[in-house]
Amino acid sequence: MKKTKNNFIELFNKCSDELKDLAFTHSSFAHEKKCESNERVEFLGDSVLSTIVSDYLYKHYHSNEGKMSKIRSSFVCTESLSKLAKSLNIGEKIKFGKSFQGNISDAILADTIESMIGVIYLSFGLHSISTAVLDALNVAETLKKGVKPTDFKSILQEYTQSKKQKLEYKIEKYITPGGQENFRASVFVNGEFISYGNGSTKREAEQNSAHLALEKLNKTTK
Repeated sequence: MKKTKNNFIELFNKCSDELKDLAFTHSSFAHEKKCESNERVEFLGDSVLSTIVSDYLYKHYHSNEGKMSKIRSSFVCTESLSKLAKSLNIGEKIKFGKSFQGNISDAILADTIESMIGVIYLSFGLHSISTAVLDALNVAETLKKGVKPTDFKSILQEYTQSKKQKLEYKIEKYITPGGQENFRASVFVNGEFISYGNGSTKREAEQNSAHLALEKLNKTTK
């Protein structure tokens, strides 16, 4: 395991046992045991993660808002977070209820990483967690190599057009517990809900939702 990932885990391990336990509590387990799930702290971690990456890009990556949103999406997306979770063997630590069936999805792994970020934030604050999160996601190293943002929204549009399907996004605005304005974009294909994604801008929410929709549609068409 790289030292950068060790820093993230070391911070997490310094959190209280109660908070660490909360981070790994899936909703299925919480429902059966009548306890709190990690959904609320995941919600917090999602916003904290977005803020950390946004702050770094603003200070170190001089480009327009649109390109920075796409770059940010490449770090905070399900693929990036689930990859980190797998490298840390997070899946084996999650507590599921007996009702949970099937494999642990990338979305669950990504949500758990966000829960861990939320827990560390609650324990140590934003300043202490920023470097550990940026290093764990290899943000600086990736940017030095020249990251090329993927336009998932355009790819999804081309995919649906090739199949003569109607693609639609529905945007909702919500306020995080910290008072930050965030957006949720839901993807519909031929009127059927496919997925949703969150982001601090409408564009980022659409990119994240399109990415998840492509993953889901590719699995269903295999």
